[in-house]
Amino acid sequence: MIPKLNFREILNSFDGTFQEYKYRNMSNLEALAKTFEDFELIMNSGDLEKATILVRYSELVLKQPYVFHKSKDIIIKLLDEVDYEILRHILSESEYEELITRKKEVLYNLSQKQLTNNARAMWYYDEMIDEVNNYYHSITSKDKTPDQIAKEVLERFKRDCRNTKSEKIGVYTTLAERLLEDGLTDTIQLKHIEITLKEFNVDDVGEQLSKSEKQKLQLRIERVLERLADN
Repeated sequence: MIPKLNFREILNSFDGTFQEYKYRNMSNLEALAKTFEDFELIMNSGDLEKATILVRYSELVLKQPYVFHKSKDIIIKLLDEVDYEILRHILSESEYEELITRKKEVLYNLSQKQLTNNARAMWYYDEMIDEVNNYYHSITSKDKTPDQIAKEVLERFKRDCRNTKSEKIGVYTTLAERLLEDGLTDTIQLKHIEITLKEFNVDDVGEQLSKSEKQKLQLRIERVLERLADN
């Protein structure tokens, strides 16, 4: 039997599980999906659990640049199924008001959020850039050769590079930018990246990136290739 949690305990447990997945080098989107999956059984145990988990899940989803259009429809449908009158007798007055206010904000923000049809990519464009940059800077050391640094970055993001073309090219382009910036151009990995970027057609990513993201990526690739040609 699943132990009953109160309103605040459900929120804290959901956030704690989400952070645990983040510590495993998952993107926000993947960590959210895993967390939601873990809480499905609890969510189906009552109206309080369903409403609380859905609201918190939705708040975290809305922090992403896009929302998958089917996810939006599912969230709205599930929130509509909750009997909020029952919650009046379960929650304190302040908790009830907090939950209802957060639910209203979720529904309003969902109506304003940019949607995507791409359900495959786990890392969004800017998120991937930040993640690669942060990891690169965390491992850069005078004791490591350029090859060692490049290998570590590519190993860290190996699973993500296999996921979608947009994520792979995002990793490659960002790593190339950092290596060029630091003058670490004499690496086997950078030569391989150069070949991949030359062969890349931005239209191949389809709906994995928005039009503006494709334009930004194309410009970054062109700059990387120009700098590599000058070396």
